[in-house]
Amino acid sequence: MSKTLSRKEIDFLVEMVASDPQRLPELVNLVAAENQQTAWHAAWGIEKLFAKYPELFSMQLLNTITDIAIRTEKEGIRRLMLCVLNRADLPDDLPVELINRAFEWILAENSAIAVRAVSMHYLLRVCRREPDLLPELQLCVSHLLENTESPGIRSVARKVMKAGRSTS
Repeated sequence: MSKTLSRKEIDFLVEMVASDPQRLPELVNLVAAENQQTAWHAAWGIEKLFAKYPELFSMQLLNTITDIAIRTEKEGIRRLMLCVLNRADLPDDLPVELINRAFEWILAENSAIAVRAVSMHYLLRVCRREPDLLPELQLCVSHLLENTESPGIRSVARKVMKAGRSTS
């Protein structure tokens, strides 16, 4: 997986792991590979695999994915892990560290636009379960609307504000 892979090859990887789910933890472990391309391809595969076969992911694997999202310094990997977590059912015990970091990523100017956007979507889901967090999310998002020129961030922020009003 250290060479450039196409979407077709990632799709093949997804089907290969789906046919032998015992290999899924191995794929998750590859996200920590030193080779950045290997790590990114593994993360891409995990994101595509979850989109197609979410039933293959145990709570333990989702906890590992949460930890990867929190600890990685690679924004592309963080985005892909957040995409998985955004699609997954929220755990009974919400991951407080991930929630706190998602708030930080939203406000950090050096966070990738996609990480900021997915973090907003994730936190909106959390707020639907924990409405007490909604004012904090709305404050962060309104700050973004005032201080960000990115059309992508502004679009997601407006959607979150609108959805937040219907949540409260």
